[in-house]
Amino acid sequence: MRHFTKKQLMYVSFYYFSIIFLVACIFHDLLYDTVTGFTFGYFFALFYMIFRTKQVLQLMEDHDDYEPKD
Repeated sequence: MRHFTKKQLMYVSFYYFSIIFLVACIFHDLLYDTVTGFTFGYFFALFYMIFRTKQVLQLMEDHDDYEPKD
């Protein structure tokens, strides 16, 4: 389990919120049979945000592992 600092958690929470929001938008369109081009946009945006979240988490992990030279 990854432990975040308060600043990191504030930064990553945007990505998690975006993923939850996009999933909610997709389910809303599917449940009310209002599938349009926006639904497909939400779908592709969801995969982009998942990909981007993985990148950000990896960058944070690499930053934590970095030890500056004295």
